[in-house]
Amino acid sequence: MADTAEKMKQQEPYGNELIELTRVDQALAELRAKHGNVPDYTSAEGYKSGKASIKELTGYRTGTDKARLAITKPHREFIERVNNYGKSLIAEIEKLEQPHRDAKQIVDEAEQRKKQERIARLRQRIAREITSYLDTAQGLDSSALAELYDQAQGIDTGDYFDVTQEAEDERARVINEISAMHDAAVQREQLAAEQAAVEAERRRLREEHERQEAERAELEELRRFRAEQEAQAARKEPDPTPEPNLAAPWPREPAISQDERTEAETSWADEEEWAATAASGGESNWDAARADLIDAGLDWQSAETAVQAIFDGAVRHVAFDSGA
Repeated sequence: MADTAEKMKQQEPYGNELIELTRVDQALAELRAKHGNVPDYTSAEGYKSGKASIKELTGYRTGTDKARLAITKPHREFIERVNNYGKSLIAEIEKLEQPHRDAKQIVDEAEQRKKQERIARLRQRIAREITSYLDTAQGLDSSALAELYDQAQGIDTGDYFDVTQEAEDERARVINEISAMHDAAVQREQLAAEQAAVEAERRRLREEHERQEAERAELEELRRFRAEQEAQAARKEPDPTPEPNLAAPWPREPAISQDERTEAETSWADEEEWAATAASGGESNWDAARADLIDAGLDWQSAETAVQAIFDGAVRHVAFDSGA
Protein backbone atom coordinates (compact mmCIF):
# COMPACT_ATOMS: atom_id res chain seq x y z
CA MET A 1 0.00 0.00 0.00
CA ALA A 2 2.94 2.33 0.67
CA ASP A 3 4.18 1.74 -2.84
CA THR A 4 0.78 2.77 -4.16
CA ALA A 5 0.81 6.03 -2.25
CA GLU A 6 4.35 6.73 -3.43
CA LYS A 7 3.32 6.19 -7.05
CA MET A 8 0.38 8.55 -6.60
CA LYS A 9 2.69 11.20 -5.19
CA GLN A 10 4.97 10.86 -8.18
CA GLN A 11 2.28 10.68 -10.89
CA GLU A 12 -0.46 12.99 -9.71
CA PRO A 13 -0.13 16.76 -9.35
CA TYR A 14 -1.99 16.65 -6.00
CA GLY A 15 0.23 14.04 -4.35
CA ASN A 16 1.03 16.25 -1.37
CA GLU A 17 -2.65 16.62 -0.50
CA LEU A 18 -2.93 12.80 -0.25
CA ILE A 19 -0.36 12.45 2.52
CA GLU A 20 -2.97 12.12 5.28
CA LEU A 21 -4.80 9.46 3.35
CA THR A 22 -1.60 7.49 2.66
CA ARG A 23 -0.99 7.34 6.41
CA VAL A 24 -4.33 5.63 6.86
CA ASP A 25 -3.46 3.34 3.95
CA GLN A 26 -0.23 2.38 5.70
CA ALA A 27 -2.11 1.62 8.92
CA LEU A 28 -4.65 -0.71 7.22
CA ALA A 29 -2.40 -3.76 7.48
CA GLU A 30 -2.10 -3.29 11.20
CA LEU A 31 -5.84 -2.64 11.54
CA ARG A 32 -6.72 -5.85 9.65
CA ALA A 33 -4.39 -7.87 11.89
CA LYS A 34 -5.74 -6.31 15.04
CA HIS A 35 -9.44 -6.11 14.28
CA GLY A 36 -9.97 -8.63 11.47
CA ASN A 37 -11.50 -11.26 13.72
CA VAL A 38 -14.82 -10.55 15.45
CA PRO A 39 -14.71 -11.63 19.13
CA ASP A 40 -17.44 -13.48 21.00
CA TYR A 41 -19.69 -10.65 22.07
CA THR A 42 -21.67 -12.98 24.38
CA SER A 43 -18.72 -13.17 26.75
CA ALA A 44 -17.68 -10.25 28.91
CA GLU A 45 -14.12 -10.28 27.67
CA GLY A 46 -15.16 -10.57 24.02
CA TYR A 47 -17.72 -7.80 24.43
CA LYS A 48 -15.05 -5.51 25.97
CA SER A 49 -12.50 -6.32 23.25
CA GLY A 50 -15.04 -5.78 20.46
CA LYS A 51 -16.16 -2.47 21.91
CA ALA A 52 -12.51 -1.26 21.91
CA SER A 53 -12.19 -2.32 18.23
CA ILE A 54 -15.30 -0.35 17.29
CA LYS A 55 -13.94 2.75 19.04
CA GLU A 56 -10.57 2.60 17.29
CA LEU A 57 -12.01 1.82 13.84
CA THR A 58 -14.58 4.61 14.20
CA GLY A 59 -11.78 7.05 14.94
CA TYR A 60 -9.89 5.98 11.81
CA ARG A 61 -13.07 6.18 9.70
CA THR A 62 -14.13 9.64 10.82
CA GLY A 63 -10.59 10.93 10.61
CA THR A 64 -10.22 9.65 7.07
CA ASP A 65 -13.49 11.33 6.04
CA LYS A 66 -12.39 14.63 7.55
CA ALA A 67 -9.10 14.41 5.68
CA ARG A 68 -11.00 13.74 2.43
CA LEU A 69 -13.18 16.79 2.91
CA ALA A 70 -10.20 18.97 3.82
CA ILE A 71 -8.28 17.83 0.73
CA THR A 72 -11.18 18.37 -1.71
CA LYS A 73 -12.51 21.61 -0.24
CA PRO A 74 -10.42 23.98 -2.37
CA HIS A 75 -11.12 21.88 -5.41
CA ARG A 76 -14.85 21.91 -4.72
CA GLU A 77 -14.78 25.66 -4.28
CA PHE A 78 -12.92 26.01 -7.54
CA ILE A 79 -15.40 23.77 -9.33
CA GLU A 80 -18.28 25.80 -7.94
CA ARG A 81 -16.63 29.02 -9.13
CA VAL A 82 -16.03 27.54 -12.55
CA ASN A 83 -19.64 26.36 -12.76
CA ASN A 84 -21.01 29.75 -11.83
CA TYR A 85 -18.77 31.52 -14.28
CA GLY A 86 -19.63 29.09 -17.03
CA LYS A 87 -23.36 29.50 -16.39
CA SER A 88 -23.10 33.27 -16.67
CA LEU A 89 -21.29 32.93 -19.99
CA ILE A 90 -23.92 30.49 -21.23
CA ALA A 91 -26.70 32.92 -20.30
CA GLU A 92 -25.04 35.68 -22.31
CA ILE A 93 -24.61 33.41 -25.30
CA GLU A 94 -28.25 32.31 -25.07
CA LYS A 95 -29.30 35.97 -25.28
CA LEU A 96 -27.58 36.08 -28.67
CA GLU A 97 -28.75 32.61 -29.75
CA GLN A 98 -32.44 32.79 -28.84
CA PRO A 99 -33.54 35.40 -31.45
CA HIS A 100 -32.02 33.22 -34.14
CA ARG A 101 -33.87 30.20 -32.80
CA ASP A 102 -37.16 32.14 -32.66
CA ALA A 103 -36.79 33.36 -36.23
CA LYS A 104 -35.91 29.87 -37.42
CA GLN A 105 -38.89 28.37 -35.54
CA ILE A 106 -41.29 30.75 -37.31
CA VAL A 107 -40.00 29.60 -40.69
CA ASP A 108 -39.97 25.94 -39.66
CA GLU A 109 -43.54 26.10 -38.33
CA ALA A 110 -44.74 27.82 -41.50
CA GLU A 111 -43.06 25.15 -43.59
CA GLN A 112 -44.58 22.44 -41.41
CA ARG A 113 -48.04 23.96 -41.88
CA LYS A 114 -47.53 23.99 -45.64
CA LYS A 115 -46.44 20.37 -45.53
CA GLN A 116 -49.49 19.36 -43.48
CA GLU A 117 -51.79 21.24 -45.86
CA ARG A 118 -50.10 19.53 -48.81
CA ILE A 119 -50.52 16.14 -47.14
CA ALA A 120 -54.17 16.93 -46.38
CA ARG A 121 -54.81 17.76 -50.05
CA LEU A 122 -53.07 14.55 -51.12
CA ARG A 123 -55.19 12.53 -48.72
CA GLN A 124 -58.30 14.17 -50.15
CA ARG A 125 -57.08 13.02 -53.57
CA ILE A 126 -56.72 9.50 -52.18
CA ALA A 127 -60.33 9.60 -50.97
CA ARG A 128 -61.57 11.12 -54.25
CA GLU A 129 -59.51 9.08 -56.72
CA ILE A 130 -59.04 5.75 -54.91
CA THR A 131 -61.41 5.25 -51.99
CA SER A 132 -64.37 6.47 -54.07
CA TYR A 133 -64.17 3.24 -56.07
CA LEU A 134 -65.88 1.54 -53.13
CA ASP A 135 -68.78 4.02 -53.30
CA THR A 136 -69.12 3.32 -57.03
CA ALA A 137 -69.12 -0.43 -56.35
CA GLN A 138 -72.23 -0.28 -54.20
CA GLY A 139 -75.21 -1.97 -55.88
CA LEU A 140 -73.32 -3.16 -58.98
CA ASP A 141 -73.77 -6.63 -60.42
CA SER A 142 -70.90 -9.06 -60.92
CA SER A 143 -70.20 -7.94 -64.48
CA ALA A 144 -69.94 -4.26 -63.55
CA LEU A 145 -67.82 -5.14 -60.50
CA ALA A 146 -65.42 -7.07 -62.73
CA GLU A 147 -64.99 -3.99 -64.94
CA LEU A 148 -64.50 -1.77 -61.88
CA TYR A 149 -61.89 -4.22 -60.55
CA ASP A 150 -59.90 -3.89 -63.80
CA GLN A 151 -60.10 -0.09 -63.54
CA ALA A 152 -58.87 -0.16 -59.93
CA GLN A 153 -55.90 -2.27 -61.01
CA GLY A 154 -54.84 0.64 -63.22
CA ILE A 155 -54.78 3.29 -60.47
CA ASP A 156 -51.50 5.26 -60.64
CA THR A 157 -49.93 6.17 -57.27
CA GLY A 158 -46.74 7.71 -58.64
CA ASP A 159 -47.58 11.37 -57.94
CA TYR A 160 -48.73 11.24 -54.31
CA PHE A 161 -45.29 12.32 -53.00
CA ASP A 162 -45.41 12.53 -49.17
CA VAL A 163 -48.27 9.99 -48.93
CA THR A 164 -47.23 7.57 -51.67
CA GLN A 165 -47.22 4.64 -49.25
CA GLU A 166 -50.68 5.58 -47.99
CA ALA A 167 -51.97 5.73 -51.58
CA GLU A 168 -50.49 2.31 -52.37
CA ASP A 169 -51.98 0.81 -49.21
CA GLU A 170 -55.41 2.28 -49.99
CA ARG A 171 -55.24 1.05 -53.59
CA ALA A 172 -54.50 -2.49 -52.36
CA ARG A 173 -57.37 -2.29 -49.85
CA VAL A 174 -59.84 -1.06 -52.49
CA ILE A 175 -58.84 -3.80 -54.95
CA ASN A 176 -59.25 -6.49 -52.28
CA GLU A 177 -62.68 -5.21 -51.23
CA ILE A 178 -63.95 -4.96 -54.82
CA SER A 179 -62.72 -8.52 -55.43
CA ALA A 180 -64.62 -9.73 -52.35
CA MET A 181 -67.74 -7.82 -53.46
CA HIS A 182 -67.47 -9.42 -56.93
CA ASP A 183 -67.26 -12.92 -55.44
CA ALA A 184 -70.25 -12.22 -53.22
CA ALA A 185 -72.24 -10.83 -56.19
CA VAL A 186 -71.50 -13.94 -58.27
CA GLN A 187 -72.73 -16.21 -55.49
CA ARG A 188 -75.78 -13.99 -54.94
CA GLU A 189 -76.69 -13.98 -58.64
CA GLN A 190 -76.25 -17.74 -58.94
CA LEU A 191 -78.53 -18.25 -55.97
CA ALA A 192 -81.07 -15.81 -57.41
CA ALA A 193 -81.05 -17.64 -60.76
CA GLU A 194 -81.58 -20.97 -59.03
CA GLN A 195 -84.42 -19.52 -56.97
CA ALA A 196 -85.99 -17.96 -60.08
CA ALA A 197 -85.89 -21.34 -61.85
CA VAL A 198 -87.53 -23.00 -58.85
CA GLU A 199 -90.21 -20.29 -58.70
CA ALA A 200 -90.85 -20.58 -62.44
CA GLU A 201 -91.32 -24.34 -62.13
CA ARG A 202 -93.62 -23.87 -59.16
CA ARG A 203 -95.63 -21.28 -61.11
CA ARG A 204 -95.89 -23.61 -64.12
CA LEU A 205 -97.09 -26.45 -61.95
CA ARG A 206 -99.56 -24.18 -60.18
CA GLU A 207 -100.94 -22.83 -63.47
CA GLU A 208 -101.18 -26.37 -64.85
CA HIS A 209 -103.05 -27.45 -61.75
CA GLU A 210 -105.40 -24.45 -61.98
CA ARG A 211 -106.04 -25.18 -65.68
CA GLN A 212 -106.83 -28.80 -64.92
CA GLU A 213 -109.12 -27.77 -62.06
CA ALA A 214 -110.91 -25.28 -64.34
CA GLU A 215 -111.40 -27.93 -67.03
CA ARG A 216 -112.61 -30.39 -64.43
CA ALA A 217 -115.07 -27.85 -63.04
CA GLU A 218 -116.30 -26.97 -66.53
CA LEU A 219 -116.78 -30.64 -67.35
CA GLU A 220 -118.68 -31.19 -64.12
CA GLU A 221 -120.88 -28.17 -64.87
CA LEU A 222 -121.53 -29.45 -68.39
CA ARG A 223 -122.49 -32.90 -67.09
CA ARG A 224 -124.77 -31.38 -64.48
CA PHE A 225 -126.45 -29.12 -67.02
CA ARG A 226 -126.84 -31.96 -69.51
CA ALA A 227 -128.40 -34.15 -66.82
CA GLU A 228 -130.80 -31.36 -65.91
CA GLN A 229 -131.75 -30.88 -69.56
CA GLU A 230 -132.32 -34.59 -70.09
CA ALA A 231 -134.37 -34.82 -66.91
CA GLN A 232 -136.39 -31.78 -67.95
CA ALA A 233 -137.00 -33.25 -71.41
CA ALA A 234 -138.09 -36.56 -69.85
CA ARG A 235 -140.60 -34.78 -67.61
CA LYS A 236 -141.99 -32.56 -70.37
CA GLU A 237 -145.47 -33.50 -71.62
CA PRO A 238 -145.89 -34.30 -75.37
CA ASP A 239 -146.70 -31.27 -77.51
CA PRO A 240 -150.19 -31.72 -79.07
CA THR A 241 -149.03 -29.72 -82.10
CA PRO A 242 -148.01 -32.19 -84.79
CA GLU A 243 -144.38 -32.00 -85.73
CA PRO A 244 -143.65 -30.92 -89.28
CA ASN A 245 -143.15 -33.60 -91.85
CA LEU A 246 -139.50 -33.11 -92.73
CA ALA A 247 -139.87 -35.39 -95.79
CA ALA A 248 -142.66 -33.29 -97.33
CA PRO A 249 -142.04 -29.92 -98.90
CA TRP A 250 -142.82 -26.84 -96.83
CA PRO A 251 -146.00 -25.00 -97.84
CA ARG A 252 -145.37 -21.88 -99.84
CA GLU A 253 -147.54 -18.86 -100.41
CA PRO A 254 -148.69 -18.45 -104.03
CA ALA A 255 -147.15 -15.07 -104.49
CA ILE A 256 -143.82 -14.33 -102.76
CA SER A 257 -140.97 -12.05 -103.56
CA GLN A 258 -137.56 -13.23 -104.64
CA ASP A 259 -136.14 -12.56 -101.12
CA GLU A 260 -138.93 -14.52 -99.48
CA ARG A 261 -138.37 -17.37 -101.96
CA THR A 262 -134.66 -17.48 -101.11
CA GLU A 263 -135.44 -17.52 -97.37
CA ALA A 264 -137.93 -20.37 -97.79
CA GLU A 265 -135.51 -22.40 -99.85
CA THR A 266 -132.80 -21.93 -97.23
CA SER A 267 -135.12 -23.02 -94.42
CA TRP A 268 -136.18 -26.07 -96.46
CA ALA A 269 -132.53 -27.05 -96.93
CA ASP A 270 -131.85 -26.66 -93.19
CA GLU A 271 -134.80 -28.86 -92.32
CA GLU A 272 -133.51 -31.56 -94.67
CA GLU A 273 -130.08 -31.40 -93.04
CA TRP A 274 -131.59 -31.84 -89.56
CA ALA A 275 -133.65 -34.78 -90.80
CA ALA A 276 -130.62 -36.45 -92.35
CA THR A 277 -128.66 -36.09 -89.12
CA ALA A 278 -131.48 -37.56 -87.07
CA ALA A 279 -131.74 -40.55 -89.43
CA SER A 280 -127.99 -41.24 -89.48
CA GLY A 281 -127.88 -42.37 -85.83
CA GLY A 282 -124.57 -40.43 -85.22
CA GLU A 283 -124.02 -37.33 -83.08
CA SER A 284 -127.28 -35.94 -81.70
CA ASN A 285 -128.82 -32.91 -83.39
CA TRP A 286 -128.62 -31.11 -80.08
CA ASP A 287 -124.88 -31.65 -79.67
CA ALA A 288 -124.15 -30.90 -83.32
CA ALA A 289 -126.10 -27.62 -83.24
CA ARG A 290 -124.41 -26.52 -80.05
CA ALA A 291 -120.97 -27.35 -81.45
CA ASP A 292 -121.72 -25.35 -84.63
CA LEU A 293 -122.87 -22.35 -82.60
CA ILE A 294 -119.70 -22.47 -80.47
CA ASP A 295 -117.60 -22.64 -83.68
CA ALA A 296 -119.56 -19.60 -84.90
CA GLY A 297 -118.31 -17.60 -81.89
CA LEU A 298 -120.85 -18.16 -79.12
CA ASP A 299 -119.75 -19.27 -75.66
CA TRP A 300 -120.97 -22.59 -74.33
CA GLN A 301 -123.88 -21.13 -72.30
CA SER A 302 -125.11 -18.95 -75.17
CA ALA A 303 -124.91 -21.88 -77.60
CA GLU A 304 -126.89 -24.08 -75.22
CA THR A 305 -129.56 -21.37 -74.82
CA ALA A 306 -129.84 -20.98 -78.61
CA VAL A 307 -130.23 -24.72 -79.12
CA GLN A 308 -132.92 -24.79 -76.44
CA ALA A 309 -134.75 -21.97 -78.27
CA ILE A 310 -134.58 -23.90 -81.53
CA PHE A 311 -135.81 -27.03 -79.79
CA ASP A 312 -138.73 -25.08 -78.26
CA GLY A 313 -139.67 -23.70 -81.70
CA ALA A 314 -138.89 -20.11 -80.72
CA VAL A 315 -136.70 -19.62 -83.81
CA ARG A 316 -138.67 -19.16 -87.04
CA HIS A 317 -138.15 -21.48 -90.00
CA VAL A 318 -136.07 -23.90 -87.91
CA ALA A 319 -137.36 -27.09 -86.26
CA PHE A 320 -135.73 -30.42 -85.38
CA ASP A 321 -135.96 -33.44 -83.15
CA SER A 322 -133.49 -33.55 -80.24
CA GLY A 323 -132.31 -36.91 -81.51
CA ALA A 324 -130.72 -39.73 -79.63
